[in-house]
Amino acid sequence: MLTICIRQLFFTLAATILLTCTLIGQKSFTKADVRNMFPSSTKDLWINNLCGTLDKVHVVEMIIGTDGHTCKGLYRMRNSGITFLFEGKDVNHQLQLVELNDENRRSGFIYGQYDGETFTGSWMNADKNITFPLNLNFVSAFDNYQSEKCRKQHWQRIYTGKADDKDLILQISKDDLVFTICNHENEVRMKDVIVGKGSRVEILKFGTENVFFANKSIVLDTADLGKISIIQLDDNGYEVSSSLYLTTYLEHECFEYTDYKSKLICHRPVTGNKKFDIWMESKFRQWSQENISRLKSGNHDASGTTDRWIQAVDGWVEIDLFLRDLISGTIYLQSSLATGTVKIPFIYDMKSDKEVVLNDIFDNKFDHKAYFQKEIEMQKEAINWDISIKKMDCQSAFLLWYTL
Repeated sequence: MLTICIRQLFFTLAATILLTCTLIGQKSFTKADVRNMFPSSTKDLWINNLCGTLDKVHVVEMIIGTDGHTCKGLYRMRNSGITFLFEGKDVNHQLQLVELNDENRRSGFIYGQYDGETFTGSWMNADKNITFPLNLNFVSAFDNYQSEKCRKQHWQRIYTGKADDKDLILQISKDDLVFTICNHENEVRMKDVIVGKGSRVEILKFGTENVFFANKSIVLDTADLGKISIIQLDDNGYEVSSSLYLTTYLEHECFEYTDYKSKLICHRPVTGNKKFDIWMESKFRQWSQENISRLKSGNHDASGTTDRWIQAVDGWVEIDLFLRDLISGTIYLQSSLATGTVKIPFIYDMKSDKEVVLNDIFDNKFDHKAYFQKEIEMQKEAINWDISIKKMDCQSAFLLWYTL
């Protein structure tokens, strides 16, 4: 379970944005507002609430009206409250719409298919050189929609238990539809990469080189990830031979912000380990707040039709090692408002509930900084690099070990 304080941080950030945002969109719109966009004589007019995501992350709330020929409405970016109007054609459920800003100037386009329940298409800027997917579905109320997409797309889980009288530790990683499965057999680490079908229940079959899992498959119910089943084919069909149970997990939580000119996305891992989740949250807190303040300070003029989402801020974490008691990786922080990318490598011991530093590994009398500096220089000299790469490498500070 995610800790209360982490959720409070995200809610506090969102509240700060909403309270201080000076852009349009603070008014609350209804279906009646969209009805008034059409002539009073318009018949067979359908008006619906749609909700979903732009660029797979940013939550969009849309009120859309169509009579089968003309389409009008408005949409709101939930996090910032900024709202845009749109109008255009509905040709056999294919929409060709023009987005209008608060000065009634064209600021983008929306194209896609709308069947009254689902909209699948894309948003495009005024110059038609930036495109983001836009996917929306019918909702009875906007509050009913909660985006969990990033948590479902990427995760890692460790399952333990017995199968055929053997103690098993099985690690499964998911990246969209690609599942990576690792297990240890006779002190050998076996790994298989399997492409799923996107169904609620996935049946994952190991390759033939894995002796223990030969003729066996793993059944994973995405609605109940607390356990997995190992099945094998016998004379009577599939039979469950054993179950493994979840012991450790790692998921990714998203925080997003969008206004007229800017998009901010943060992806960070959460594990249910209270101290690790708070520690990881602290790495993003100040950076996120500073960048949001910078973005808002430069967004007072929302009239430029070529300024839509020209600024981007991204923060993410790449995990290199994930075990039941240990996690390591690198935090990346990047902004179009600054040069370069901030990189923060880390190793965290979840059993001891603390970050691992070099002083925890080496004796206090050992000068590890001097050792690694010498080792890095020796390795740089030993590698036969192209001259241009070597010149660029010599300018690198190699701060990895110093940040640990």
